[in-house]
Formats: sequence, structure tokens, C-alpha cells
Amino acid sequence: MKRYAELVASRPRIFIAAVLLVTLGLASELRHLHLEIKLQDEVPRGHPYMAIDDRLRARLGAQQTSLIAIGVHEGDIFNPDTLRRIQRLTEGVAKIPGVIPSTILSLAAENAKAISATGDDVRVEPLMTTIPRDTRGLAELRKTVFSYPMYVGSLVTRDARGAMILADFTGDVSSEKITAALEALASQERNDRTDVYVGGQSPALAALNGATRGIVPLVAVALFIIAIVHYEAFRTLQAVFLPLVTAVLSVVWSLGITALLGFQLTPWTAMTAVLVLSVAAGHAVQILKRYYECYRVTGDSREAVIQSLERIGPVMLAACSVAAAGFMSLATFGIPAVRDFGVMAAFGILSTLVLELSFIPACRAVLRAPRSAEAGRERTHRVLEPALDWLVTMVCRRPKAVLVAGAIVVLCAAAGTFRLEINSSFRSWFRRTAPVIVADREIRKSFTGTSTIRVLVEGDRPDTLLDPQVVRGLAELEATLAREPAITNVVSFADYTKVMNRAMHEGDANAYTIPETHELIAQYALLYGRDDLSRVVSPDYRAGAVLALSRSDNVAWVQDLFARLRQVGATQFPADVHVEVAGGELAQALAMNDTVVHEKLLNMLQVGSVIFILSALVFRSAIAGLFVLVPLISAALVNLGLMGWIHSWLSFATATYTAMGVSLGADFAIYLLFRLREEVHLKPLEDAMREALLTSGRAILFVASAIAAGNVSLLASDFALWRQLGGYVALMMGTSALAALSLLPALVLVTRPRFLSAPERRDASIGDCRTAG
Repeated sequence: MKRYAELVASRPRIFIAAVLLVTLGLASELRHLHLEIKLQDEVPRGHPYMAIDDRLRARLGAQQTSLIAIGVHEGDIFNPDTLRRIQRLTEGVAKIPGVIPSTILSLAAENAKAISATGDDVRVEPLMTTIPRDTRGLAELRKTVFSYPMYVGSLVTRDARGAMILADFTGDVSSEKITAALEALASQERNDRTDVYVGGQSPALAALNGATRGIVPLVAVALFIIAIVHYEAFRTLQAVFLPLVTAVLSVVWSLGITALLGFQLTPWTAMTAVLVLSVAAGHAVQILKRYYECYRVTGDSREAVIQSLERIGPVMLAACSVAAAGFMSLATFGIPAVRDFGVMAAFGILSTLVLELSFIPACRAVLRAPRSAEAGRERTHRVLEPALDWLVTMVCRRPKAVLVAGAIVVLCAAAGTFRLEINSSFRSWFRRTAPVIVADREIRKSFTGTSTIRVLVEGDRPDTLLDPQVVRGLAELEATLAREPAITNVVSFADYTKVMNRAMHEGDANAYTIPETHELIAQYALLYGRDDLSRVVSPDYRAGAVLALSRSDNVAWVQDLFARLRQVGATQFPADVHVEVAGGELAQALAMNDTVVHEKLLNMLQVGSVIFILSALVFRSAIAGLFVLVPLISAALVNLGLMGWIHSWLSFATATYTAMGVSLGADFAIYLLFRLREEVHLKPLEDAMREALLTSGRAILFVASAIAAGNVSLLASDFALWRQLGGYVALMMGTSALAALSLLPALVLVTRPRFLSAPERRDASIGDCRTAG
């Protein structure tokens, strides 16, 4: 490291030119970085529920479901004006690129059929061929619609004051384009007597796209806040400007590398910009603080660059490697977007490491030496110094008391973990006043459920769904769902069979049953058009689906409901028929919850193991690895406990933030232990601890402040997912730094571990710099 430091100090302009050249190359790759959010990337792909969704998509073409809800302030929707609006909306949806025509359903859609039979004449025609103009015709239409249970709750509300237009869209067309087209149609039909709302998966994905674009102003806010923190840390413009430039370069490098590797922007990968920005700015504090220490002793800027880089370089290598490895462990996560985020964050931190070991010392060697007044301002902190002095005095004089007090605080906070609730609802990602949530809430309240459930029923042979026992099983699955107050609509092939059987018996209500023979069910199926049954049964009748809409996404309720559906599947179907519960949005939420409970806990153990192993290798001591974990475990328990006390849901997102905080917080313990090991070779442990806390401890506080401040900028976002990130990572930084400066040194003073006194080869020429403070 010394030879490298001398090389940087002797040829700084070459290093600066090389960094700028690489930056230009990576910046050119940013043109390939596009915003691309796909539903499949936001859910755990390896979960069985997602496999069910994939098979539903393959067998029945189930895609992104969107809907338009139209409601009237007075009367009901069975009036010529409202019916014309429904007709225009239906025609407009059919023209939107990416729509699957066979999935369009509304009172005015060709796929919504009315069935009648007179003698040998069977008529299967659209529900509404023409819009009635008189009261009698409107009443007759209403009676017809409500005679089909499968349309109540999906095409019309039970009180007839609202109607819905549903359609599925392929993933090939941008969700933003689909949503813009739907909103344009809706805006044309709204007036002071009619409400029109747009909901479903396409608007939700479009909202994610819009939220992700909001990262740009947040990066600017983060830069401003970090600049203030750095000015407080150094009180010199040079020391403010240099870390910010390095931070911006780190962001360009990390995004450029990930673009080069083919990653795209998602809500997860986009926030690496703020993460890398704050981490780069934070680590810059460490190297610059050490530079000022060495400069005060040597009085020579070039020599200070060499000595500071020689001393801080190995520490930074260790700390950044640990943090990068922790983030890289997210590559094992089951959610593609989280995996991409982990890889991007790891590359970002490694980019930070390269830049701070080259660009910062090279620029520092080129810039003029600090004036005495600047150096004096850097050492003076009216607020920080008294607080740090008090903390150092408490730790060094009463380490056992500090450990006991810290343990009490951690245990009290950790008790909140027993109150944690797990919920990965998509709706928790947005603020309650977000337009997509307001529309969703109104649709759920006044129209129908917007959360989907899909149960796949599949046989080993064609025509399985024509078996009367199988159709009766479908009806039993429907009945189980329909008994739930939160379920607003259920439909399957069984409904279409019963409707046709009733029609063949001249509308006899008692004939709304399932035929007893395979042949009769097959005949009934042939009477429908090619697309009429495409939502609920495959063309070869080998697979079918039970589709439901729900107003609730409560996880405990969904788990219980799925268990009861499995029981029906196990008892009501032939042995060669497989009932797979379940697909749809609620299955995705449940899969994410399972991921939190299982994979996330495993991932946190992975992160902890990586930190332990690398720390043990760096210090050549397993005890040192355990010491590094102490403040991290304490901070994680406080963080998770606080979430429980304030009733904040534990989701796969918030659990990931905890792992992020652990990865970043490991730096503090590593920096402190490295500095303490330097000092302990020159003086008794108590004096060495005081020196380490007053020097490295001060830098740790500013590093934590920089990272926390950068992430706090996310609190300005309208995107609740990012607000949670900003708040919880800032909390983790604060608690990790405080634990590293109190519990860790107190533990060292009580146990006096031998790894701190291990012999080291040092250059005597830097001894004075080591003792500066």
C-alpha cells in the first residue's frame, strides 16, 4: 500500500486522467439504461405460487388485468346515458394496443353472453345488442343481467349503481401507455353525475414507473444534504467539493457497469444511486479525516497523502469488501428485482473503493495544501466534541455499566419484534393519497374487489373439464370463495355450464345445476363461441381456472382461505385432477410473505456469516469477527423492534433494508478496531481506546451522518417504499454507529482480546501520524 500511495502521489494527474477516461466510457453506457418494470421481476420467481401463475398464463393466457369502474350519483347504471358511456369505454378499450380481445368483459362486450333456448333453437348472443330507450326495455336488461350470478360483482355491482369494464393486457406493451390510454378514455366519460376510476395491475405498474423516475430530484436533494454534513465535518470548501465529485463519479460508474451488464432500472435498482452516493460520500470522510491528521503532523501535503493512504487503504479495502460481499449475498434472493439491486449495490461500493483509493488522493496531491485556518476549522466542532468527550469518558471509565445499559436498551427495543406483522401488500408501497391508491380504494369500496385469486385445475388428459365430477368440484371451490364477505365475484366453467343447462330447460330456475353426463356438458360447451370460455377453460378442456376478486388482502385471511381451498381440491376431485392453489395478486403477496419469513431470514444469516468470515480473516481472529457483529446485531434488533412497536409491517422490502443496514454498518466496527490496533502498539489499552474514539470515532460519526443524510432525502419521495428505505437505513446507521462507539469499545475494555495486540509490521516513519489527533 505504501508503494501504491507513493505512485499516486508522484503521478496524480495520470490517475485523475485515467479515472475521467473510464468515467466517460461508463457514462456512454448509460444510454442503454432504460426504465423497465415487469410484474414477474417484483415477485419471488422460485415460489410455487409463481409457478402456478406461469401455468395459468400458458394454459389460459392470464395476463395483467385492468379495469374501468363507472358509477352514478343518482339512480342506477341502467339508463341510456350511462349505458352509452359503458359502450364507448368498451369500444375504446378494444382499440388499446396490447389488449387481449377475448378477455374484454362489460355489459356492452361481445364476450358477455346471454343465453336463451326455445325448442330446438338456442341463442347465444351479447347481453346488450342495443341500448334500450324505454323504461320497460331497461328493466328487462337489468333483470337479464342479474339472472347471471357470474356477472354480478364483475360487470355490475350488487346495488346496480356501478359497472365495470375488465380486460387483460400482454406484457409486451408499456404499462404506462396502457394506463394513459385507459385514463384518457375515463376522462372523456367523467362528469358531475358520473364517476369513472381506473384500476388493476397496469395502473399499479405504471405508478411504479412514475415513482422510479422520481429518483432524479432525490439524488439532487441527497447531494445538497450530504454537502451540508461534509461542511460541518471539515469546514472547508475543498473537503466538501472533493467527496461530492467522488460520489457523483461513483454513481456514474455503478450505473454504467450495470448498464454494461444488461440490467434495467426498477424501483430497487434506481435507489442504488442514492445508496452509492451516500456511501461514497461517507467513506470519503474517513480518508480525508486521516489526511488532515497526517498533515497536521508532517506539514507536507504530499507526504500526508502517502501516509494517510497507507494507513486508511487497508481498512477501506476490508470495509468495502465486507459491505460489497453483504450486498452481493442478495443475489441468492428469490425476487429478481432484489437480486439485481444486490448486484448493482455491490458494484457501486466497489466502484467507490476504486475511486477513493485513486481519485481522492490524486486530487488531494494536486490541490494546494490546506491553510492553517482551514486545518483549524476542520478540528473544531462545538456540538460534536463535548458529546464525543462525554461518550469517551463514560466508555473508558465505566465499560461494564455501558454494556449493561446498552443490553437493557437493546432488549427493550427487541421486545417489539414479537409485535411484528408480516405483510407484503403492494398497496403499502404507496402513500394513501397516491392517485393509484385513491382509485383502488374507491373501486374496492363502491364497486368490486381489485385483488385477484386464480385457482388452477388441471387434468392428465384432454377433456378433463368436461367430467361432471370435475365441474362439481369447480362449483364447490366457487362456493368456498363466495362464502367469504370480502370476495365480490367468482366465476368458473361451472357457471357457464349451469347457465346453459338452465337455458336448455327454458329458464327454469331449478335447472341452474350441473348436468350429470360428460356428453351433455360437452354439447353445452360447443354452443359457446370460441372466445366465450377462454378465461376459464383451455381449448382442449384439460385445464381450467376459478377466478375471484377480493376487497381484502389480509395475509392471515388469505392463508386460511387457501388452506380451505386446498381441502376442497383434495376431497372433491378425481385422483388424476390436480388443484393448485393459487395464482393471482393475493398469491403473489403471500409468496412475498413466505419469502420474508424464510429467504430473508436466511439471507440475513448469510450477510452476518459473510461479515464474520471476512472480518475474522482481516484481523486473523474469530473473536474479532464476533466483535464486529456485536454492534450490527444490536442495531438490527433495535430496528426490527422499533418496527414492531410502531406497528410498521415487516415486508420483503423492509427486511431487505435491515440487511442493507447491517452490510453498511459493518464498516464502523472495522474502522474502529483497525485504528485501535494501531494505537494499542504505542500506549496502554485505555489510552489507545480514547485516542481511537476521538479520531476514528469522530470520522465514524460523520460517515454515519453522511450515509443517513443521503438516505433521509428519500423521505421527500411520494413512494412509500423509498420513504421506508430512507427512514430505516438512517436509523440503522445511527444505531450501528452508536453501538460501535459504545458497546464495542466497552466490550473490548472488559474482555481485552488478544487480537488487538498481535504483532504488526509498521513503518516507523508514520508513527507520529498515527498518534496525531
